[in-house]
Amino acid sequence: MMGREKIQRAAGLLADAWLAGNTFDLPSRLLPSDRASAYATQDEMARLLAGVPANRPTGWKVGATSPGVQNSEGYDGPIPGRILASTIYASGAAVPLTRCRHAKVEAEIAFRFKAAPPRTSGKISRDDLEAIVTAAPALDITGTRYTSTCRSAWDGRQNMLAGIADNGNGGAIVLGEENSSWRSMDFMQLHVDLRINGDEPAPNLWDRSRGNPFEALLWTVNHVYARGYALAAGHVVLTGSLTEPQPIQDGDNVVCQMPGLGSLSCHFSRA
Repeated sequence: MMGREKIQRAAGLLADAWLAGNTFDLPSRLLPSDRASAYATQDEMARLLAGVPANRPTGWKVGATSPGVQNSEGYDGPIPGRILASTIYASGAAVPLTRCRHAKVEAEIAFRFKAAPPRTSGKISRDDLEAIVTAAPALDITGTRYTSTCRSAWDGRQNMLAGIADNGNGGAIVLGEENSSWRSMDFMQLHVDLRINGDEPAPNLWDRSRGNPFEALLWTVNHVYARGYALAAGHVVLTGSLTEPQPIQDGDNVVCQMPGLGSLSCHFSRA
């Protein structure tokens, strides 16, 4: 595992870039060497950002939830990160891109907790969660604190570890209305219609390229608790993209429809 001094230095650079809305070249000596180092950097970054009340954690997001995406990108597992209060927007909102450098939009399922998941002696089960969550359509707007030059020099594993350290490539999220009757839905067969400026819909991810949203929720809750953190009533978990990530820019309008679950939209601006 990377030394404490390097973890603090990397986290400080990431937190400063987050607050300033810019990117930087991460020195190679500060690139996490393993998942433990990446998680420790993310945790320290979150601690530094929490000095601003608006940046308190209000949930978690997870990317690369499918075997197909992990294999194609050279990852060894999912990429988790925190959702901060300042990054959450309601459907129809104007979303600033200041923290979403090289932004891409993904259509996802969000689960909100009606009560805190129970702490048990073993892993939390599907039955533990089904009764205490609602589901909603969501948009995950990913971002990065690293420059393109920096990221292009890394291999898949290095990009994965750097992304974990950078709060799971977090940017902003848009949430639609909650739905309590989601249990009857087959998310693996859900055809999502995500369009930017009314153009052709984004391709859906299918088969091994689509992670199961509820399994991603289950993984995330157990992962968060294993790291010593907890989830509370009102917290949200985003569970991985159902569509191919689409690049967005200033002025774009996004509309997403998920039959049986709901719809949502947003507008993007630099301000």
